[in-house]
Amino acid sequence: MNPDLRYLKKLEDIDFQPVFIMGLHRSGTSILYKMLTSSGCFNPVSVYHLIKYDQLLDDYENKRQDNVKKRLTESFRKKGLDDRGIDKLKVSADFAEEYGFFLDEKSAQTFITKKNVSKFNEMCKKITYISDRKKLILLKNPYDFSNFIFIKKAFPNAQFVFIHRHPLKVLSSLLSAVRVLFREHNFYASQISRIYNRFYENPLSRYSLKYLTSNLSFFGLVLLCINSSKSTKYYLKNIRKLPDDCYISITYEELCNNPQQTMENIFPRLNIKPKKKIDYNSFIKPRKTILDPSVVSLRKYIYSSMRAYCKKFNYTLDNYL
Repeated sequence: MNPDLRYLKKLEDIDFQPVFIMGLHRSGTSILYKMLTSSGCFNPVSVYHLIKYDQLLDDYENKRQDNVKKRLTESFRKKGLDDRGIDKLKVSADFAEEYGFFLDEKSAQTFITKKNVSKFNEMCKKITYISDRKKLILLKNPYDFSNFIFIKKAFPNAQFVFIHRHPLKVLSSLLSAVRVLFREHNFYASQISRIYNRFYENPLSRYSLKYLTSNLSFFGLVLLCINSSKSTKYYLKNIRKLPDDCYISITYEELCNNPQQTMENIFPRLNIKPKKKIDYNSFIKPRKTILDPSVVSLRKYIYSSMRAYCKKFNYTLDNYL
């Protein structure tokens, strides 16, 4: 049953302008998403939108949004969930999440393609319709980091905020996140990710992933490195094809070292004037980076596989500390 079907005609005249946050998994896209959302300038894709997608219009037309969101947040609290488990970002119905989970649920693909672009378009229109229609829609999905040229062709008015992080830190954080997710069942992940449920419910897949990301296995790290390397090479090859006025690139390191100025530099590039002042320094909690031992052991291989990318952003074998 899909209660929204009777309302879909209301979306025909809805226009939206998308802003995509682009970066590798664990490159800082989530904290950047949270910081940009806090400005009040955007409509983000939320947990509520993902889990209750087929009833979003129905909830809106019947003024049930607040109650449904409240119950959803309470369901997380009853499970003892304050954060996602893989980081300290607090979860609720309004938590900004990746649209890749939506694409996987609706099309079995985690990035935008010719086959699912119409469904993605519907999602953006739905969120715009039930939100402040004057705001830009803010989107994040690391799977689309190496897909921005297709996205720009599909959505000519799209804008991009790229975030980059030292590859050694990215891979170390990614390994840690996967281990946490598959060490024990994560209720939050199970609610939004069909991929997670598919892997976790299959003992062979679950134990294979546990082994590939264990401290004893370098093979899993090599696979992650190969995938990240392909994405960074795509970025270097294609970034010049984007018009200069439709994107901005920042680094995670810049964001952490000077959050206020880094964030304030983003808005003019998006032709946005925030209506309220945000203390972006309060979002950053400094902590020392301790690389995973397997990443340390393979750091020369990792650096070599992404040498051009590292050089572009002044990353060396020593400046990850």
